[in-house]
Amino acid sequence: MLEKSLLERVRMANQIILHSTEQGPDINFAAGALAEIIGGSVFLIDENGRLLGDPSKQRISCRKLKEYLAAKAVLPGYYKVKSLLKSGKPRINETYQISACPLDGKEKAACPHGDIYILLLPLYSVAEQPGFLLVHRHQKPFEDDDLILAEIGAAIAAMILMRLEAAKFEQDKWYRTMAGVAFESLSFSEVEAIEEIFKKLNENENIVVASKIADNLGITRSVIVNALRKFESAGIIESRSLGMKGTYIRLKNPCVLEEISGRSAKLKAAFSEKQ
Repeated sequence: MLEKSLLERVRMANQIILHSTEQGPDINFAAGALAEIIGGSVFLIDENGRLLGDPSKQRISCRKLKEYLAAKAVLPGYYKVKSLLKSGKPRINETYQISACPLDGKEKAACPHGDIYILLLPLYSVAEQPGFLLVHRHQKPFEDDDLILAEIGAAIAAMILMRLEAAKFEQDKWYRTMAGVAFESLSFSEVEAIEEIFKKLNENENIVVASKIADNLGITRSVIVNALRKFESAGIIESRSLGMKGTYIRLKNPCVLEEISGRSAKLKAAFSEKQ
């Protein structure tokens, strides 16, 4: 099969923008498409080498590398990412001569894929945290056409990450607003109940026994039920009755904890002044 021309591959890159417009920003789709266009594995990483996407969505020739990325969500140490990122400048055809598989744990196990070539480009204008596009492939160095396509890909990836960041900001803002509205409707006893429930959350979820919390706080069970209902109506939590075991609670957005903590402190201070 004939290799696609540069113009054809640029047009393929434009399809990523079209997909982002029609389907919404998807960094995993963009990385996978760029991998096909450039001819190598494409990783979007932060300044610490952590992956910004899901490596399982991309075709990676080395099985051991794919397993490592799925487990660790960070590039292996032999990439020397921190030294690569230190300058913040593009790095072209950084080469790693692999005489043995670094992920095998056996020094004499030869790497069947050959030497690694790396192309690294910064993602400009990414909000808050800097990002980088890293293209990796075996045996074949990157040429001028590859560099052009990678530059286009870096611009597209930066645009998608910015859109995702903006969407996350708007979502957090909405959750904080809804938390404020829900919080204003709580009585002082309901505030205490919500605080106690959230203290018991483990990784933003837990099973809560309302009667135990009510006994600990010296309030009725209905106070806890009302507080949970208000927060669920506001879309802050989701709950599910487990019968005698209690109620399963899952917090939909962790940023609400900060909002609740701040508002609770103000409410308690105001209540103390009235006393």
